[in-house]
Amino acid sequence: MAGFFSVSSNPEVNTLVERCGYAAAALTILPIPGSEILGVMPLHVGMVVGIANHHGRELTEESATELVLQIGTTVGLSLVGSRLATTAAKFVLPGLGGIIAAPFMFASTLGLGAVADSFFQSNGGLSSEQMREVYRNASVGAKRAFRPEKMRETEAVKMASAATAEGKAKEDGEPSSDPTSSDPTSSDPTSSDPTARLRRAREMMEQGLIDEDEFAAVKSRILSEL
Repeated sequence: MAGFFSVSSNPEVNTLVERCGYAAAALTILPIPGSEILGVMPLHVGMVVGIANHHGRELTEESATELVLQIGTTVGLSLVGSRLATTAAKFVLPGLGGIIAAPFMFASTLGLGAVADSFFQSNGGLSSEQMREVYRNASVGAKRAFRPEKMRETEAVKMASAATAEGKAKEDGEPSSDPTSSDPTSSDPTSSDPTARLRRAREMMEQGLIDEDEFAAVKSRILSEL
């Protein structure tokens, strides 16, 4: 598949993960408030269920959610699910979805997909270190292979919109009792503070969530707003 960083030896899994990756990236460009937050978990859960099916495994939505959370915690994505996009898209990067948040969403989705595929191939025998290595290699390769025009295609936008609607319905019907489950920057008075945003961008670079070039782009944008 030209232009796509493969995450699996199974071409059907590759196709599924690529579609979900670009749909996750498309969440950053939807004209829907909070789309990145609402839609990412439904997309990731659906992807994991699909990967399981390709390996002859039936997975419930609850089990898939637990696996997504397990992978996220193991590989260092402590802000998984609804909070995966919050730091990147809502705090440091307002208005920069096409530059950094979209590739981040794409790469993290492919990384999760790669780990899930390896997890099922090994019948659940993947160690924590192996999970981290698979995620790291896949996410780095995916970020380099990201093609912005594909997240604007009809299929990606439709998937993103459907996932956002699903996430919104669940949020409305199942309010979380976890006080950290909402956008942690929505009521944070520092969310528009350039100094705080720049500091958080540097933290993201140090944590490996963005690279030096992406940090430079964020820094330039933030400084241009002063």
